[in-house]
Amino acid sequence: MRDHYPVSRHRCSRYAQRLRAARTVRFPNDVVFQDHIRQGDLEQVGRFIRARKVTLDTIYPSGMAALHEAVLTGNLACVQLLVKYGADIHQKDEDGWTPLHMACSDGHADIAR
Repeated sequence: MRDHYPVSRHRCSRYAQRLRAARTVRFPNDVVFQDHIRQGDLEQVGRFIRARKVTLDTIYPSGMAALHEAVLTGNLACVQLLVKYGADIHQKDEDGWTPLHMACSDGHADIAR
């Protein structure tokens, strides 16, 4: 039956494309930024900061700021990048912990230094 209706087939194709586009999921920049931090994707972390898509002092729903998240991953290079761009090393999370507290608690002596 489809062979008899090439126009309908084309319309169906356009409809399918619109449907796929309508189903695109977009996450807020903060969520994507946190994911890049957790994955240690320094290139993307730097891009988000330079493009001013995020602010480094934001406390996320996790109760922590970007620097806290980086410390938890144990990724020294990510911590250094965030500090380079102005992340506050004295910022407290929702429990009153600074990134230094977390680094010491989790045994990340290199980050604590």
